[in-house]
Amino acid sequence: MSTNKQKKPIQIGKWTVGVSCLLLLLGLCRTPVYAQSSSYMGDDGLLNKLRDKGVLTEEEHKELMDAETPGEKVMKFLGGISIGTLSYFDFSVGDDSSGEFYNQFAITRGYIVIKKKLTPWLSFRITPDITLEKEETIVIDGEEIELVDENHTDFKLRLKYLYAEFRPPDISFLTSMRSEVGMGHMPWLDFEEHINPYRCQGTMFIERAGTFNSADLGVSIRGYFGRQLDEYYMKNVSKYYAGRWGSWHVGVYNGPGYHATENNANKVPEWRVSIRPLPDIVPGLQVHYFGLYGKGNNDPVDEFPDYKVHLGMLSYQNEWFTFTGQYARTWGNASGTWVVPETDQALKTEGYSFFANAKLPVLDRKLNLFARYDRFDPDRTDAITPGDDCYDLVNGGLAWEFYRHWMALLAYETIMYEENNGGRRKVPSEGKNLDDPWRVQMVLQMKF
Repeated sequence: MSTNKQKKPIQIGKWTVGVSCLLLLLGLCRTPVYAQSSSYMGDDGLLNKLRDKGVLTEEEHKELMDAETPGEKVMKFLGGISIGTLSYFDFSVGDDSSGEFYNQFAITRGYIVIKKKLTPWLSFRITPDITLEKEETIVIDGEEIELVDENHTDFKLRLKYLYAEFRPPDISFLTSMRSEVGMGHMPWLDFEEHINPYRCQGTMFIERAGTFNSADLGVSIRGYFGRQLDEYYMKNVSKYYAGRWGSWHVGVYNGPGYHATENNANKVPEWRVSIRPLPDIVPGLQVHYFGLYGKGNNDPVDEFPDYKVHLGMLSYQNEWFTFTGQYARTWGNASGTWVVPETDQALKTEGYSFFANAKLPVLDRKLNLFARYDRFDPDRTDAITPGDDCYDLVNGGLAWEFYRHWMALLAYETIMYEENNGGRRKVPSEGKNLDDPWRVQMVLQMKF
């Protein structure tokens, strides 16, 4: 029997954080105040340092040094760079699945989004993310020592996205194409999160269940079927994935997602196809299919278990209302942990989810009422337990977009476990009898 320890997420070193901070400070130099200032410490010294560190070539260094006006050198070097953030600050009160009461503040997302446009067809992105990670060991004199306090946690920076983006020319009916090479978006979750905008409340249905996450190392390409929809739809409904006849996304990835490194040689092809059947009559109506086929990232006995997903969704969007309904069947999961005990046989699961959002006729339609219902069966063939192992998740609340992309959200959520459910993301366990957790949640989403 072979075992594989789960590897830690990729961490971002002090040097990368320092460069990010430097770029942020330099970004301030692009304002008119800087351009008119003569007290700046000196462009030449900065550019010489960048050359010495290997950031600039000799040719680039010479070109920038030849710039005439104060500040023009740095501004030219920084041309096409943008820096932003997407962060969630959360306060939740509730009971967990063991019946323990809690109330706590949390940072549940802390993206630093750095992009550089090099040419009209080539750009680059790096996005570190803050996460609260449990410390399992410490190192003393070169030796790993297990921590006595299992609740010891710390904020860490880990890598979420790092990719080159290429924009090939249109090919007949296939338009607005973009290819990501590196740690990029997988085809499904980024797409769904642009229909259901409340990722700050919690993950989407298939990720919440534990099947896969949103990013992985690989190569992908996506685009539209036909041209974009008209300006009215783009402005009043959604500008994302707005192909006239739909959109598509295909890629090949390592498989385990950005949380872990690969333990096998298997590559996972993934694909999404979205069809907009009536763009002139009902432009907000779409039908979607997502699939993947591969092996899980763990070998419980001596083989890697199956990892397959088939997911279909119907969605509708207009100026006032959004609705989605989806159904999924899976074999195993990305991490390879959903298996029948002491075998390599992947668990067969299924589930469905419904989401609705309505803009209320107050506050310039910036106040939204939303609700969601998930049902997930982690063992649809009863390979481990004789049924009664599903969970039902219900949440809903109000969201107020008080500034562009800034949102205040108030929500209530509960999960109802059947008798043999082992817990969310876990395999069934006969007679587990978990308490039904609940929480009241307040979130501030910050984005620029």
